[in-house]
Amino acid sequence: MKNIVILLLVSFLIISGCTKDQDYPNDSNSNNRTNLINPGSYDNVYGSWIVTYYKNLENDSIINKSDVDSWGGLDVEIKFMPDSTFCGKNTSNIIGGLYLVHDSIFDIKVYGGTKMGQPKWGYMFSDVVYSHSFTYFLRCYNELILYYNNNKNCIVLHPSRKEIHCRFTYSND
Repeated sequence: MKNIVILLLVSFLIISGCTKDQDYPNDSNSNNRTNLINPGSYDNVYGSWIVTYYKNLENDSIINKSDVDSWGGLDVEIKFMPDSTFCGKNTSNIIGGLYLVHDSIFDIKVYGGTKMGQPKWGYMFSDVVYSHSFTYFLRCYNELILYYNNNKNCIVLHPSRKEIHCRFTYSND
């Protein structure tokens, strides 16, 4: 009986914490999202993603791109690859580096990119990477959540509607 109650509780938490593929009203890229590597697997971060919003989990506040300067809607775009490298664009700057995933633990180990000449939307991502250690990730359906700041905050990403092409990548060696 105890195992059934625990199983039901865990199932409820997983189901209530995930969202199905849908249109995201605060996302400028709300059309069909298909650029996920191995989309049926929820134990990885692979694929092309766009930062949709930042959430403070202590007071449940959300910061959308439309709430801050983004120079007319520039995105933070990241492509996580199976070899633990990533690349993309942080609004006006090219980024790349190495990340670590073990079970559901996530961290960016090497981050190449600058904070120069980018709007606040770009600074927000850079500030998280440079100032906080990510703790873990949750991938539910078409949503990737990266937790940081001792799990008090998270960045929510949704699949990009277009493939992100890397201009440079890092080596794991």
